[in-house]
Amino acid sequence: MSEDITVTGNKAQFNEDVTFLKNVDIGGDINLNSSSKLTGIDELQIDGSVDIVEDLRVRGNLTVEKQSILAGLTTVGTELHIIDNALTTPSTLKPAKFNPTQKSEAAYRSQVFSLNMPFFLAEDGTQEDGPQIIENVTTTLDTTSTQITLNNTEGISPEFNVTVVGGVGALAPGTKVAAVDSNTILTLSAPPTSNGETILTFTGVDFDPDEDTRFTGLGLLRTTLGLNQPDPKSLLDVNGIALIKKIGINRENLNQIEPQANYVLDINGSVLVSAGNSIGIGTTSVTQSFHTADSVRIGKEIFDSRNQSGALNAFLSKDGNGITWVTQTPSFTEGIFLMDESVFVPTPAQGGQVGAGQSFQTINFVNKNSLGEGTDAFVVTAASVTENGGKGTGVATAFVGDLWGFESAGGGTASIYRMTKVGIQNAQPNVELDVTGEVHVTGNVDFDTNLNVDGRTDIGGILDVDGATTLNSTLSVAQNTDLQQQLTVVGNSILEGTLNVQQAVDFDTTLNVDAATTLQGSLDVAGISNFNNTTDSTNILNGAVIIDGGVGIANTINIGGNANVGSAVSIGSTLGVTGGSTFNDIIVAGISTLENITQSTSTTTGALQIVGGVGIGKSLNIGGATKIEGNLELDSALIDINDTVADPGAGKTDYRLSSVGTGVSWRPSGVQTKRTIWVSKNGLDSNSGLLEGDAKATIGGAAAIAVENDTIVVRPGVYLENNPIGLRTDVSITGQDIRLVIVQPQNPLKDVFHVRRGCLVENLNFGGSNVGVDHSGAACVAFPPPAGSDSAVTGYTEPGPATEGPSGRWRSPYIRNCTNFMTGSIGMKVDGDNATASTIGADLKSMVCDSFTQYNENGIGVSLTNDAYAQLVSIFTINTDIGIYAASGAQCDLTNSNSSFGNFGLVAVGLGSTQFTGIVTGLSPSGLPIGSTPPDTDTIVCAEVRDDSSGSPTPPFTGAVRRPFDGQALFFQINLDNYPDVVGSGRITKPLERVAEVTVLPGVDVSGYSAIDPPNILIRDADGSSSPKGPQGIIAEATANVSAAGTIGSINVIAQGRNYLSTQNLIVDIEGNTGLATVKTEPIFFTVSEASETTSVGITSITFNEFIPYELFPNDPFSLQRISRILTSSHSFEYVGTGTDINIATPLQGAIPIKANEVVSSDGAQIPFTSTDQKGNFDIGEGIQIDQTTSTIRGRDFARAIQAEVTPLILALR
Repeated sequence: MSEDITVTGNKAQFNEDVTFLKNVDIGGDINLNSSSKLTGIDELQIDGSVDIVEDLRVRGNLTVEKQSILAGLTTVGTELHIIDNALTTPSTLKPAKFNPTQKSEAAYRSQVFSLNMPFFLAEDGTQEDGPQIIENVTTTLDTTSTQITLNNTEGISPEFNVTVVGGVGALAPGTKVAAVDSNTILTLSAPPTSNGETILTFTGVDFDPDEDTRFTGLGLLRTTLGLNQPDPKSLLDVNGIALIKKIGINRENLNQIEPQANYVLDINGSVLVSAGNSIGIGTTSVTQSFHTADSVRIGKEIFDSRNQSGALNAFLSKDGNGITWVTQTPSFTEGIFLMDESVFVPTPAQGGQVGAGQSFQTINFVNKNSLGEGTDAFVVTAASVTENGGKGTGVATAFVGDLWGFESAGGGTASIYRMTKVGIQNAQPNVELDVTGEVHVTGNVDFDTNLNVDGRTDIGGILDVDGATTLNSTLSVAQNTDLQQQLTVVGNSILEGTLNVQQAVDFDTTLNVDAATTLQGSLDVAGISNFNNTTDSTNILNGAVIIDGGVGIANTINIGGNANVGSAVSIGSTLGVTGGSTFNDIIVAGISTLENITQSTSTTTGALQIVGGVGIGKSLNIGGATKIEGNLELDSALIDINDTVADPGAGKTDYRLSSVGTGVSWRPSGVQTKRTIWVSKNGLDSNSGLLEGDAKATIGGAAAIAVENDTIVVRPGVYLENNPIGLRTDVSITGQDIRLVIVQPQNPLKDVFHVRRGCLVENLNFGGSNVGVDHSGAACVAFPPPAGSDSAVTGYTEPGPATEGPSGRWRSPYIRNCTNFMTGSIGMKVDGDNATASTIGADLKSMVCDSFTQYNENGIGVSLTNDAYAQLVSIFTINTDIGIYAASGAQCDLTNSNSSFGNFGLVAVGLGSTQFTGIVTGLSPSGLPIGSTPPDTDTIVCAEVRDDSSGSPTPPFTGAVRRPFDGQALFFQINLDNYPDVVGSGRITKPLERVAEVTVLPGVDVSGYSAIDPPNILIRDADGSSSPKGPQGIIAEATANVSAAGTIGSINVIAQGRNYLSTQNLIVDIEGNTGLATVKTEPIFFTVSEASETTSVGITSITFNEFIPYELFPNDPFSLQRISRILTSSHSFEYVGTGTDINIATPLQGAIPIKANEVVSSDGAQIPFTSTDQKGNFDIGEGIQIDQTTSTIRGRDFARAIQAEVTPLILALR
C-alpha cells in the first residue's frame, strides 16, 4: 500500500501479513490470529480498542486511548502513550512487554514512557531481530588517519563494530566507531593496519538486560509501575533488585521530561516492596528490608511496628514486638552521691560548695598516670573526661592510679618511675634511694661517681676498677691478686709469702735479696753487673757464674785464663793464624780467598789440593777448562747459555741441547710449521704450540691462538677442558686416535665446541667422566650462541651467531669420525637461530657429518631446530632418547645410518617461522577472473608473495617477491563469515585440525564391554555437536579394541576427519561416558609441490600436494613456513622403544621394541623414509612394508594401489 489508509467501523481483520509504509490511524478494533504480527509501523495511534495476542512493533510513537489488550512483545521506537487506563492484562494471556528498538544501551536509556495506567516492565528486554547491521560499505583506508569517508553515515552510531569483508585494506581486531563526525565522515577507534580500497560492515551492539531487571530508562508515570511484578499493588512495586537511574512517578506535570534534579527516585505516592525483598541505598550488600549506607533524614513522621506515629512528647521504646511509641515517662532514679575523703563531690577544690554534693547515675573509672608525684591514688571528680568540656552533670569520673609514674608509650612493658625520694625499710629517706638492710643485685652495678663504703666489703668475684683506687687503711687479700696496671706503694710493703711476678720488674734503686732468688722471666740489667765470687771453673757445671743456656755477647770478650771449647767454633770475621794450624773441622761463615795462582793439570797439582771429595752446596763457577776423569752424574737440571732449563713440569719433556755458536741451548724436538698447533698432555698453555715438543696443554689454549686455516693436532690423552671452547672460522681440530684422544668437559651442562663456517672436528672421543654424570642439553658440537652465560669461555670467545664470512658463501662445519659417550647430551646441536648471513642464499644454517657414533644414553643424537639444515652420513645412535630430532622448520638428509635401542628413532615436529606471506586472488590458473576459487582444487593463484627483507617482520611482509618451493607448507586464514554452513565467524588464526589419536586414560575402569559387540566411540564437541565447525568438515571415526575379558585395550582412529576448529573442545564419548579417553588433534597444512615464477608484483600459481576441500575467496591471507623434515634412506632400526639403559634394553632382558616409535612426525612435519628393522622387514614410508618372515607385502598405500588396479577388473566382470 503506497497511500494512507483509514479504517473505520467496529473491526478491521487481516488474514495475511500487511506492511504499512506510512502512518496508520485505526478507529475500530483489530484482531490478529495467533500466527500474525504487526511490524514495521512508523507510528501507530489506536483510537478504538485493539486486542493483539502476538508481537507488535512500532518504529515511532504508540498511543492507545481505548480499552485494549497488548499481550506479546510490544516494541516502541520512541514514545508510548496509554490514555485513561486503556491497557488491560487478562489472566489468560501473558502480560505485555515493552522494549525500545534502539540498538545500544545509551539509546535504551534515553527513552520516555508517559503512562497513566497500571504498567508492567518485563525482565525479557531482548530484541527479536538482533542488532542493526550496515553491510557492504566501500571506503579507502589510510594507515595515517583514523577518519574514513563514506557515501552516507545514516544508521551508524558510535560503538558500532567495524569488520573488513573485502578489499585490500585491513583493520586492527576490535575496531569500533569512535564518533560520527558528519553525514559522510566518521572516526575509528584505531588507525587501519594497511592501506587500500576496502569493503566494511558496521554492526550495532545488542543491549541485553542482566538477570536482575535494570529499569534505566527515564520514566514519567501517572499510575502504578511494576518492575518484574505482573500485578503492581502500589505506585512502585519491585520484585527483585532494582537499580534505578532516574524515575518520576505520579508527577503532576506529564510534560516534565525529568524528575526533580536532586532525586534519583521521585515518587508522589507510596512504594511497595514485596515480602522477602529489600531496599538498599548506597550498598549492594543489603542485610535488612531497608538498608542504607548513608545518613537518614526524616522530614515528618516515624511509624512504629504498630503503624503508629506517636503522640507529642512520646518516647520510642523496644519490646518483644519491636520498636513502639509510648507516652509513659521512662522510670527515673535520682542517682547516688560520691565523696572523696569524706567530702562531697564536687569538692570545693573542684569548684563545688562545702556540704553540697551532686548525684550521679554513672561512674566512669579512668586509669590516671601520676607522673611519679603525689600521694593520692584515688581521685573522684564531678567532671566527664569526654563531654561538655570536661564538666558533665550526670557522670562522675574516678581517677585510679598509684604512686609510680609510667611512660605514655610501651603498653604493658612501659617503664615506671618516681620523682621523689624513696626509702626501703626507711621512713625518712635522706637520699633518692635510701635502703636500710641488705641489697641483693644479680646483674652488673654501674656507679658513675664515687662509691663510699663505711664498713667491710666482701667481694666474692672480680673487682674491676677503671680509675685510681686509694686505700687509707690495710688491704687484706686472702687469695691471688691480679694487677693489670701500675701498683704504687708509698710506704713499706711486707710480703710474708712468695711474690710471683710474670712480667718485667723495674727497680730504680738497689734490690737487696738475702736468700736465693728465682727469676722465671727475663733479667734486664741496664748498668754494670759485678759478680764478686772468685770460684774457678773446671767444667760447665761449676764456677762463679753458671749459665744453662747459650750466651750471646755483642762486643769483645776477654778471657783471663784458658778457654776450653767442647764443640765447634764459628768465626764470623777474619781468622788470622801466624803459624801452622791443624783443623779437624773448619766452618767459615765469610768469604775465603786463596790467592795462590798455581794452575792444576791433575788431581795432585794446583793452588788447592783436596785429597777427599768436595761437597759444594751452591753454584760452582769455573773460569777455565774443566776436566772430569770420572762419570758426571746430574741430580738436577742443566742450565743452558740462555739461563734456561728443560723443565718437564713446564711441558719441556722432549727438549734437546743444541749448539748455538757461543754455547749450547735447550730446543724442542720437531720442525716448526706455520699452520699446525700441537696439544699434548706434557705441554703447557704458555708454550708456543708450534712445535711438537713445545705443545699446548689444552685444546682451549690452542684454539685461543688458532686463526683461519690452522689445524690443532691433539696427541693421545684425556683432556679436561674448560668449556665451551670457541673456534674461529676455518679452524680444524684433529685427534691422532679416536679411541685415545678423550675430551671431557669441565662444565657438564654446557656445550663442548662452538664451531663456525668451515670448521672441522675429527677423531675425537667425547667422554663423560662416568655414566652417572648428567650432560642434559649440552652438545658436543654447536653453533655459537649470542652473548650470555652459554658463550665460549676459552678459545675464540667472541659471541655468535656464526656468519658466512667475507667470502659470501657458507661452508658447513664438518664433524667426522667421532664418538659421544656423554650421558644425556646432544651429539650435534644445529640451531638455525645461531647461524645467519647478511645476504639471501648464504643463510644455509647447516652442518655436515660423516661417521659420528652417539652412545649418549637418554640424550639426542642430532638436534636440528629453527630452519637449520644438515647432511648426515653414518650416524649411529645407541640408547638415545631421540636418535634424530627436527623441529621448527629444520630439515636434514640422513643416509646409511642406524637407530638402536632408545626411546625414539626419528622425530620431526611442526613448522618453522614464517618465510613468505601472500593472499589469494580471484583468478583462475589461466588468468581469468573467477571471484572465488572453487573447492577440491590443488592449484591456487596467489598475489603479494613476499619475504620480510624490508625489515618489517610482522605479517603481511612487504619485502622482495619470492617463489614458494617444495619444503614449505601453509594454511589459509579463511573468513568463516564466507561459509553459510559453519557456526563461527571472523578469520581463523590457527589451522583447521583433524584427529591424530585417541588414548585411553590411565587408571580408569574400561572393563565390562564385549569383544563381539564393541562399544560405540563418538568423537564430539563438549557442547554436544559432533560435526566439525569448519567448512566442508568430515566427522572423525574410531573403534575400540576390546579384549576377550571385556576390557578396552586401545582405540583406533579409522577416519581422522577434517576441518575441526582449533577452538573446539573435542571429547571422546564411549556409550555416554566422557571420562575414559582423550583425543589429540593435529593441524592441517597444505604442502607446496611446485610454484610458477613469481611476477614483479608477487603473483604466482602454487600447486599443492593436497586438494583444498573448501572454497577460497579473494584476499584470504596465508603464511608460508618451512616444514620440519627428515629425508632418510637405507636406515636401520634395531629394538627402538626399549629404553635408554643398555643393561635392560636388550631382548635378552625381555625388552620389547615399539614399532610406532621408529618414525614419529606431527603438526605438519614430514619423514619420507626407507628402512629395515631388526626382523629384516623393509618399510617404504608408513604405507608399504615388505615382511621377509612371511614373504608378504602390506600397508595402506599398497592396499590402495591394489584396489585401484583390481576395482576396474571387478566392475568389468560384473
